[in-house]
Amino acid sequence: MQPCGGVLITTSWFGRASHDFARQHGRLQLIEGPELNYLIKEHLGKDVIPGPVPPKRRPSR
Repeated sequence: MQPCGGVLITTSWFGRASHDFARQHGRLQLIEGPELNYLIKEHLGKDVIPGPVPPKRRPSR
């Protein structure tokens, strides 16, 4: 993980616009459900139930 200006966490997922915004500004890290599940298990030893599968994203234009 890189040092950053901010972290946004969700138990589900972020849309394309959120990823584009974070990439454009470079100081924001997004943590989505699957990565959050991993971090909880790795650091807290808790196994959590993952949320639904994210929708398919269309390729960027």
